[in-house]
Amino acid sequence: MNQDPSLQEPVDEFDGIQIAGAPIPRSWARLFGAGLFFAASYLFLSFAWPDWASAQSEYERAEAAEIERQFAEIGRLEPDYGTITSFFTDPAKEKWLSVGMGLFNVHCATCHARGGMGLSGPNLTDDSYLRIKKLTDIPALLVTGAVAAGMPAWEGRLSKNEMVLVSAYVASLRGQNLEGKEAQGTIIPSWDQAGR
Repeated sequence: MNQDPSLQEPVDEFDGIQIAGAPIPRSWARLFGAGLFFAASYLFLSFAWPDWASAQSEYERAEAAEIERQFAEIGRLEPDYGTITSFFTDPAKEKWLSVGMGLFNVHCATCHARGGMGLSGPNLTDDSYLRIKKLTDIPALLVTGAVAAGMPAWEGRLSKNEMVLVSAYVASLRGQNLEGKEAQGTIIPSWDQAGR
């Protein structure tokens, strides 16, 4: 079965590897060209319009639309005494406390524990507070944080409505005196006596 050497395909050898001289199939070349075209187009579009193909920006737009839809019922909330107390005194609004509780459990329970009894952060169920003197100090603290104590600022992470709902939930925890971290700070008057 010896073949005539003139009928054999030319073979190139590189580093001891023999390569047949046949060209790659045209379908492979077309696929490779299409891949290069797609990659170049995608690269151009991602630099020219950064939000064009960003899953993050798409998610953020969808999240903002969903929040707007949910909060349409209560409108834009202001972090004042009347608004915050209405969520734990008005039976029609009490369902929103569960939204505040859910936000608290997602964002705050790592330090304050579920139910607010305190872990590395203070116990929020007693009458003693470190940085709170009146009810409206709660949303203000959420906005600025207490960086020296390890509490991040939540402005830009939570919407204003979400911060008001978390504030209402935290305010509603007061006086439950759940067993947890010992009281820290100063005992302050009740919310209605502490000033607005």
